[in-house]
Amino acid sequence: MGIRYEKDTILNWVNEMGKFLRLLVDKYEAFDEPADPSLLEDGYLKFFNVDRSWFIETKTEELLDYIDRSLDKEQIRPLALLLLRDGLLCQERAQSLELFRRAKLLLNHASVSLGAFSFEDYAHFALIDEELAKG
Repeated sequence: MGIRYEKDTILNWVNEMGKFLRLLVDKYEAFDEPADPSLLEDGYLKFFNVDRSWFIETKTEELLDYIDRSLDKEQIRPLALLLLRDGLLCQERAQSLELFRRAKLLLNHASVSLGAFSFEDYAHFALIDEELAKG
């Protein structure tokens, strides 16, 4: 039995989260029916140990405090992408808009925390701004 390095743990977590997000993206881009809400709930609980409603209902300051205190910097962007996909799949418009706002906040926060910016995020920001403009 070997020693498992922290780096390997984070990489495995990122790979698993990536698989989960790919499932959501494929479901969104090819869906005929609304996605099963329990799939999203499972993602929040499995990867972030907090239920979906907490991420939607908590105050912004508490959310940022939780992220800085409980998550690795590498986990912030996947959470933002999960919130973004959740917003796209959400049937309730007010809740969807809140998910988009939080996704945008966390994408910015991830960029600042990591000191890096993903070019994919340009498309994510454009999509979020487009959805927020629809109101």
